[in-house]
Amino acid sequence: MKYKLEAGQKLDPNEFILKGFEDLEISTQIVIRDALNRGLEVEVLDRPSHFIRLKGQGVTRLVKEASKTELDSYMTFLVMENKTVTKRILEESNILVPKGTAVSDLNAGLEFLNQNSDRKMVVKPVTTNFGIGISILPPSSSQEGKKKALEIALGFSETAIVEEFAEGNEYRFLVIGDECVAVCNRIPANVTGDGKKNIRELIEEKNSDPRRGVGHVTPLEKIRLDDTELNVLKESGRTTDTIPAAGETVFVRKNSNISTGGDSVDVTDIAHSSYKILAVQAAKAVEAKICGVDIIVKNLESEGDYRILELNFNPVLYIHNYPYSGKNRKVGEKILDVLGYSS
Repeated sequence: MKYKLEAGQKLDPNEFILKGFEDLEISTQIVIRDALNRGLEVEVLDRPSHFIRLKGQGVTRLVKEASKTELDSYMTFLVMENKTVTKRILEESNILVPKGTAVSDLNAGLEFLNQNSDRKMVVKPVTTNFGIGISILPPSSSQEGKKKALEIALGFSETAIVEEFAEGNEYRFLVIGDECVAVCNRIPANVTGDGKKNIRELIEEKNSDPRRGVGHVTPLEKIRLDDTELNVLKESGRTTDTIPAAGETVFVRKNSNISTGGDSVDVTDIAHSSYKILAVQAAKAVEAKICGVDIIVKNLESEGDYRILELNFNPVLYIHNYPYSGKNRKVGEKILDVLGYSS
């Protein structure tokens, strides 16, 4: 099916649901809306895989899932998919990454963890998305805990990465072309108490926000109460019936992924320029034109210590266009710019 707006017709870029495209993930909806507003023809080639074709201004481009384009090679994708290779290339470019090792069997992983038992460690699959298969181990973790973390990671990939836990806050830097166009702080799924409602009720209230849905078709995902969330509450001595004090923030997830109910906070304006430059350098190191760079920093507003956690080959756009709080960075427009379409 092909779509094109009539002359003078415009779609509201602040409407996060695009009528007629509700089944597509929201990042793709952003690109479609912005493309139509530029007078381009949009053809949906395959709805289930969010595959579209853009035509206009003498240029034809294929786009999959909003940020997969011909500008990035298959090898660039393979490099970013493999965290071990990514770390190696970044280190060779004198870019700091967490110190660690890659293991392909349980015993090797346990040996490395035991050698670093006094430190907080992270265990994750060499290839993963949305925080899946990642475990954080506190100092002096039990052998059982270490073994479980390795088994989980190796269950998702033939190789697991075992590395130091980088202290600080994690931010997503979105690089498009030669520019860092947006910076987002992703906060783990949480609720704030009012002194009256219990945690379950607070989650239900927060999930009633129309921006929260299921399946990446809205800017935010609903907070769940599955085993992972219940275990996080249990570890903090709480249950779903606990009534937090007014103003008290309770986290129900440890990972900061928006896909598991986290909040997206735009911090582009306060991010120090050194980190934006670093993000662009990291993307260039793997020859990526569109890249999500995850950086841990201790103080975002001043130049200092950092670690790059990973590079993402298919970064979502909606956390920057429709953040939980902050400005719309209009990153769909930036995608069209780099694809060669003038505004």
